[in-house]
Amino acid sequence: MKIKNENKNKTKNIVTIDYENKKLSVFYFLPLLLIAGFVPLIVYAKYVDLTGTTQSLYWTGQRQYLDFFSYWKSWWVVALTAVALLFYIILYVQKKLPLKNLKQYYIPLGIYSLFVIISTMFAIDKPTALWGFVDMYQGMFVLLSYAFLTFLTINFVNNKRDVNLFVNAFLFLMIVEGIIGVGQYFGFDFFQTSIGKSLILPGNLVVEDLSFSFGPKTIYGTLFNTNFVGSFATLMLPLSVAFLLGANSKKQRIVSGIAVLLMLFVWIGCNSRAGYFGVAVSSVFSLWLFRKVIMKYWIGFAGLILVFVLIFFGLNKASDGRIFSRLKVFNIKQQIEVIKERDEKALKVENIFLGQDSFAIITNKETLNFKIDEDKLYFLDENNKELEITTKGNEITINNKKYSGYKINIAKDYPGVTVNRSNKIFNFYFTVNGVKIIGLGGRITDSKAADSFKYLDGLEKIATNRGYIWSRTLPLLKSYILEGSGPDNYPIAFPQNDFIAKSNVFGNSNIIVDKPHNLFLQIATNTGVISLLSLIALWGIYIISSLKLYSKIEFDSLVKYIGASALIGVIGYLSAGMFNDSVTSVAPLFWIIFGLGISINFRLKSKMI
Repeated sequence: MKIKNENKNKTKNIVTIDYENKKLSVFYFLPLLLIAGFVPLIVYAKYVDLTGTTQSLYWTGQRQYLDFFSYWKSWWVVALTAVALLFYIILYVQKKLPLKNLKQYYIPLGIYSLFVIISTMFAIDKPTALWGFVDMYQGMFVLLSYAFLTFLTINFVNNKRDVNLFVNAFLFLMIVEGIIGVGQYFGFDFFQTSIGKSLILPGNLVVEDLSFSFGPKTIYGTLFNTNFVGSFATLMLPLSVAFLLGANSKKQRIVSGIAVLLMLFVWIGCNSRAGYFGVAVSSVFSLWLFRKVIMKYWIGFAGLILVFVLIFFGLNKASDGRIFSRLKVFNIKQQIEVIKERDEKALKVENIFLGQDSFAIITNKETLNFKIDEDKLYFLDENNKELEITTKGNEITINNKKYSGYKINIAKDYPGVTVNRSNKIFNFYFTVNGVKIIGLGGRITDSKAADSFKYLDGLEKIATNRGYIWSRTLPLLKSYILEGSGPDNYPIAFPQNDFIAKSNVFGNSNIIVDKPHNLFLQIATNTGVISLLSLIALWGIYIISSLKLYSKIEFDSLVKYIGASALIGVIGYLSAGMFNDSVTSVAPLFWIIFGLGISINFRLKSKMI
């Protein structure tokens, strides 16, 4: 601590704390470093019993579930953030850490946090709002932890040593995640080995034929899904390059170079089009910000491009052209033409009629009527003429070529039938109040067409059916201007009874839409439109101020490279967020990198004044 006497004749002295040269013990950084370098690697089974919960009615029908990728990550994020916050309060009181004058960031971050709490108070399902929805676990405590992670990183990082601590954490994460990813891509999944299984399964839990739904020639790492690996890569790839550019020793260059290679491999090999899009957008900004560095080290950058080309074409060949085929989706005009052409030929369910003792499925090819008469079920054509059927056990087929695509199964456990029309499946339930539909989770309900965003009508299948999800989510927002449906309440808020449209888009009317596949719609629905606007303001202030700073700065240190790359990572992550959601596997990294970027900017600007 340095004490300046500005005027020795005055009784009051101005006290300035030199945080730049005042290095805290690494011990105090451990909670944040563990979140940055270790928590994303956690894969451990948690047995979840959904019996009797609201979530069970909006889930896949499973009452018991094993979660490997989200539950424990969320708990560790909350616990470690709480410890870091406690450390900060103690150190701030002791004048060992600052509260930096960055109200332009604190205010929107605080507004967002306030509406997270308000949305929890008025949530559709409060237990879900507090603790999160199954498979996601981003309840109020996790969302508030994200906000605190940014705040804490801003105020914990005050010098080059502090930045280097996060560099080491991120390098460890990149290398471990990269090695696991490379193995998965070539068919060697560590979590399928006896050692891997012993690490992710509690001793008291016996699981036969454990496997995850991803085969070779793709990467899910420890991050739950290949799409989320794409979001991870948008954050880590720019940082790995920054570490290489700012390396001061041969050892640092070797380690950073390995990290760059692994992150390139993971980014390309995960097959995430959201990840491709995020890096593509952020690359435009990279070329502008690093234009002078590229010209200065053009040989090195040419080598990096060559490595990228070799990995890209090599993995495309290894996957029999899978990468090229996935990139075709970015030809929007062609995608729209293909969708419209297929829709013209496709079988579509146009309506479902539910009556007291009758029901009907109406498609663009035919109408099948059902008539209930006590314990008998009759099948009628569009003219209400009875159709002949063949019964084999519980399965019924119709002896008419026009209706050959139908398979009807008499339910064993409830009064009703399952009707399968060319893999479009509907479960009907007979009650004293008329015929109903059974949704996944056992909800007995009516079929109700959801409001849609008219500009996406006819484009429901674009971006792997995201068009449908977005078109049904956008109309919800008018109900969630102030408070949202509640943290992680999206699956409950979504119009899951839109059976007809879901059968036409997904082929399965009972599919549960549990996330919007759009970061911004996820925030707006869960915590309200105002909370989203506050975050857009927060991110916008950071991006604009950073672009101004780094467009005129001379890159001559690791800290500057990391500062600019944090900006690139934030832009890439938010761009990928147009197609991806926030998840506990990746989001904590984003909020830490965001805080790191703000802290570095503050430090650089203070030196320029």
